[in-house]
Amino acid sequence: MPNKTVMVVDDDPNVGPLISAVLKKYDYNVVTLYSGEEVLNFLSGAKPDLILMDLRMPGLDGFALCKNIRANPDTHDIPIVILSGVSEVEAKISTIELGADDFITKPFDVRELRARINRIIKRKTADVSLNPLTHLPGSPAIEEEVTGRLAAGAPFAFTYIDADNFKAYNDVYGYAKGDEVIKRIAALLADSAKTCSGPDYFLGHIGGDDFILITAPDKIDTTAKTIAEEFDRLIFSFYTDEDSRKGYITTVDRNNRARNFPIMSLTIAIIIPRGVVRHYAKIVETAAELKHYAKDMRDRKGSIFIKDRRL
Repeated sequence: MPNKTVMVVDDDPNVGPLISAVLKKYDYNVVTLYSGEEVLNFLSGAKPDLILMDLRMPGLDGFALCKNIRANPDTHDIPIVILSGVSEVEAKISTIELGADDFITKPFDVRELRARINRIIKRKTADVSLNPLTHLPGSPAIEEEVTGRLAAGAPFAFTYIDADNFKAYNDVYGYAKGDEVIKRIAALLADSAKTCSGPDYFLGHIGGDDFILITAPDKIDTTAKTIAEEFDRLIFSFYTDEDSRKGYITTVDRNNRARNFPIMSLTIAIIIPRGVVRHYAKIVETAAELKHYAKDMRDRKGSIFIKDRRL
């Protein structure tokens, strides 16, 4: 399984180079770090395919580091393997409860270590709950997240985001360019949520050009406004200069009639579940209705966000 990156975190200066030498023989890229603080700095700009970490480290230990990684929406899906001289059952249970995927006790067998790393990375790669294009959580994970938040009882804003005129863009520019737009939308949503919503957000990709963003209710207006404005600024870079100047592209519609389609925009439908809307299916249904209402609004220009005022 070549070109996968494993991060090795251990304050023992002998452990990292040893594991690195072993894994590089099997075509892994290896990043060796020595403290939890170094890991957090690294993860702010890049993501390895797996983190192999010790428990006992000065400063931010393995327990706190694991908890931090799992709590961050940008890093919560990175597989974590604990490699530790601590063999107590309680330590193993604690790290697994914090989100570790496996626990290997030192001293370890190199072949076993490699086999476990291979298994976890293969499982992560084949995880059908992640959208294959954006690697964001898909419909099963979105439903699980919403159900969990409903059970917890804390209020949240459920936001349905859809790209307008995306099919026409695909027809004219091709699916490869369309995929670039989808990945750029995903990145925009993640960046905006991270900047405006704080750490307690969830971003999912239903499929196609449909996304779900969950945030705190008091953060969603600022987040949605940022998303809409930034998308309207950047989307022109995906069109030719001529189409950007015209403000539209021409292709056939679903009835096979030639029609002008405006430059893509986003429709952002926001609801805050309460009252009778306390079930996942009803939340999605209500958000979809609001999205269609916003799409049909006359004289709208560019991206728009709208809240459900009926609840």
